[in-house]
Amino acid sequence: MNNFFRQSNSNLRIFALIYIVFGFILCFFNKNILINAARIIGIVLFAYGVYQLFIYFSQRIAATTVSLFSGIPCTLIGAFMFFSPQSIVAVLPVLAGFILIVNSVMQMQKSFILKDHHYDNWIWNFGISLITLIGGLIILLRPIQTLAFILQLVGICLIIEGVIMLFNEHEINKYVS
Repeated sequence: MNNFFRQSNSNLRIFALIYIVFGFILCFFNKNILINAARIIGIVLFAYGVYQLFIYFSQRIAATTVSLFSGIPCTLIGAFMFFSPQSIVAVLPVLAGFILIVNSVMQMQKSFILKDHHYDNWIWNFGISLITLIGGLIILLRPIQTLAFILQLVGICLIIEGVIMLFNEHEINKYVS
């Protein structure tokens, strides 16, 4: 049991901090900033794709097909992100809901492992995981009318999940150490 928790500690801290950072970004930056960020990323991907295609077609003898197979998707995805950034931004709440669901299931697994090893407070970890699962399902299955509210809700859930992950890790380390 100790090996299971020690292996996941550093990854858990990283994920928790990523959740918190992305939660704050989603809470405090509105839809327009996200759309502009998607456009900028689209421009960068498009430029990289065009560069890869240029390499492939200008150096036909020395070039491998890697440039072609990375250039075409990057160019297409970059163009899509530039011309339709609203589509990319609309996917964020669904993606965040899916991430919350997957993470809460993993936290439930940890809760059951703690229960099997007679840890007294496993029920708190399980309860919080269940609440996070319900929040992720609500976000995934019933999107709310405005994207700004969805992004704030997702951001709050990510912040809460990150804080809970750090707290649970601290409590588990006290038990395991």
